[in-house]
Amino acid sequence: MKSLLTSVFIIIAMGFSLGISSCSDDTTTTPTTDNDNMPLKTGSYHVYSITRLDSLTGNPDPSSVTNDSMVIGTSSIKEGKTAFAFDVFRNNEKIRTDHYSKEGQTVWGYWQFIPPGIQLTDLINAIVPQTRRWSKFADFAATSQWIIADTSITGVSIPFNGQNIPLTSAITMRGKKVATATEVIKGTSFPNTTKFELTLTLKPSITLFGTQIPVDSINVKQFVWIAQNVGIVKEEFPALDLRVVVPGLEPIQFKGDGFVRELLRYSIK
Repeated sequence: MKSLLTSVFIIIAMGFSLGISSCSDDTTTTPTTDNDNMPLKTGSYHVYSITRLDSLTGNPDPSSVTNDSMVIGTSSIKEGKTAFAFDVFRNNEKIRTDHYSKEGQTVWGYWQFIPPGIQLTDLINAIVPQTRRWSKFADFAATSQWIIADTSITGVSIPFNGQNIPLTSAITMRGKKVATATEVIKGTSFPNTTKFELTLTLKPSITLFGTQIPVDSINVKQFVWIAQNVGIVKEEFPALDLRVVVPGLEPIQFKGDGFVRELLRYSIK
């Protein structure tokens, strides 16, 4: 029994792993004085370094660093919003296109349930809803947390030892404005930088021998820093340290790597 549950939740936890992307090496940095919380201007770009956060210590691994870049393309209309395409490159090859939109004091991503930059295993892709929809991940005027996603899944089975184990789960994601301050990144100061916290919560239960067994919630956090007149200057997906508690069994521990992404240079057109 414990072996089965351990396998199930290690698979779930391992689904949240770092998707690292990199590319363009243009070195121009162009500041702007528009007092724009997140500039969305065609031709602008941001180049980042990405560092792995060790699963055991949570500390950065200096031997595991790569670069990525995001180039803002043209705008289009997606589900009623003006969306700007962000082409993401790694090793000078385009790996995906993300879309972002801005309305007043809010910033939205055209996301699958999990924000871009975090990759999922095939199993988690089968469990978590894959349709894209607009998700508000930043609200500069917020005074309380807001709902990014709120849903549930049923009718899903996890294959194990030739059997299909039924699983259901409530899935929620919440956003919160943490603080606005000056952030120093790679020796550069970015005034008026706002930190946002995103919390993904899974409340799963599995069915064994006709009995539904609930387990403690699984929480995964992500942090985003957005600097005025620049855009996203830092993201952090902390190393996972999950403790799954099932009634009647020893707690199940799982640790997984995280990452931190920091701005190296940028150009705003």
